[in-house]
Amino acid sequence: MAGKGGTGKTTLAAALALVAARRGKRVLCIEVDAKGDLPRTLGSTPLGFEPRVVQPHISCLSFNAEEALAEYLKLYFKVPRFARLTPLARVFDFAASGVPGAKDVLVIGKIAFEEKRLEGSRHAWDLIIVDTEATGHVLPQLNAARAMMELVKGGIILGQVRWIDQILSDPQRTLLTICALPEDMPVTEAIELHDRALAETRIAVGACFLNRCFPLTITARQLRPLELAVTSAARRRTVSAALRADPQALLVGARLGQRLGTATQVHLRRLRAHMSCPVLEIPMRAGSREGLATARMVAASLAEPTT
Repeated sequence: MAGKGGTGKTTLAAALALVAARRGKRVLCIEVDAKGDLPRTLGSTPLGFEPRVVQPHISCLSFNAEEALAEYLKLYFKVPRFARLTPLARVFDFAASGVPGAKDVLVIGKIAFEEKRLEGSRHAWDLIIVDTEATGHVLPQLNAARAMMELVKGGIILGQVRWIDQILSDPQRTLLTICALPEDMPVTEAIELHDRALAETRIAVGACFLNRCFPLTITARQLRPLELAVTSAARRRTVSAALRADPQALLVGARLGQRLGTATQVHLRRLRAHMSCPVLEIPMRAGSREGLATARMVAASLAEPTT
């Protein structure tokens, strides 16, 4: 799940996890920027590097570069994890500064490792949802394995990054989804991300979510009775008595609703004209705050049948 910061991609990632979990899927959510926002949206406290159950059928982890390097060294080179004795952070800083894209490879490598994780004879997860960093960071991460393949000509590392690239380039296993708001800048960035992902990476774009859509369309004809009520003193008194409220306040709200509804439709048409994937509307939730309750409301919207 990628998109401009503030578009609600963390809430959407959590909502998708809830929808899948209700269908019996075992879901892993990965928070790349490790701020703790995704666990909190799923009703949990901030988490560490190892998966932990946060809701029925949903586990979550937060990415940590040092822990990812330690895990990689232990799994593939049998280097024990002596966190207190080994200056692992310095080792990572040295490697990251000397090898372009080293951290990005660790991010994608951790996700790919979880995709291969087994519990007994079956995969541990039916679905992995990744809450990425802001738009500017996600494309280098998606390209990291392919870039490393050009640097490494053989050996175990080449085999690993080739395997990671195969996962990313398989549309049956990996899809990029994009989150936007019905505003000029988020929509522009969403279209640019869509175009660059198709041009510069091998990952398929699965869907775009237009978040916080105003759900009603108010026409000028529908506004007319309120406008008449406000301009005529007699009518204003009659309407005020009937509503026990000043119709001026209703008119202001209706005009705002008209602008929001019009803007939603304009941006929706723009996205659908420029994107090769479905564009799905997520309705605005008045008065809602970030958290599990909002994620559940969005999940309910996603689960509703669409025409």
